[in-house]
Amino acid sequence: MPLTERPILIAAALRAEREALEQRSTELEERRLPGIHDGDLLTGRIGGRAVALLRCGVGKVAAASAVAAASALEPRCIISVGSAAALHAGHRVGDVVISTEVLQHDFAAVSASGFTLFGYGSDSPSEGEPLLRSDPALTALAAQAAQVQGAARGFAVSAGRIATGDWFVNDRATRDAIAQRTGADLVEMEGAAIAFVAERFGVPWIVIRSVSDAGDASAPTAFDEFLPLAAANAASIVEAILPQLP
Repeated sequence: MPLTERPILIAAALRAEREALEQRSTELEERRLPGIHDGDLLTGRIGGRAVALLRCGVGKVAAASAVAAASALEPRCIISVGSAAALHAGHRVGDVVISTEVLQHDFAAVSASGFTLFGYGSDSPSEGEPLLRSDPALTALAAQAAQVQGAARGFAVSAGRIATGDWFVNDRATRDAIAQRTGADLVEMEGAAIAFVAERFGVPWIVIRSVSDAGDASAPTAFDEFLPLAAANAASIVEAILPQLP
């Protein structure tokens, strides 16, 4: 049955990340829109709330283009959900971070000696809007609603900064450099691009990510092993906060 209300758009990069949301959904139907591959957009309900579940693909370009196309649904809110690497030891596998702000860690002037990030108080600000802040009220509401769910499932939930870039980080030195440059808690590949599109369309947004790995040499193996756990934890937080969203 077609939706008769504006949905909450939930974007996940990978099939496994979206499947964790599908398991919590009812009335799912494929929705076709220009610019979105067949099968990548499903509409339905989670806990009675109208949702659109988008498999947006990996990386900033894929995520931005898919979310822009899905914005034809006129979503009430956009949520970026899925897995991420921890940038410091304070976050364990399965823990969830809800965004206070997002940034592009690879949006920079580059030289042999390293990066100078654009737009973070540097001398070279950019129209790229690399640092975006979640609505504080939305973050607070989501974090509060998520605490009970996290405690019940045995993982920590916190609010913090999330870094985005077109890199799968699996090197300790690179991970530590990103952490030092950005002050972020987690690193992933889509959130800031999705937030940028949401801002351009004037839609509230939030990023919810669960830790799958430590962003070091063990990341490829750990990611494969713990992606299902991270996807399930992030999806459970989405399910917990949907009834609280305006």
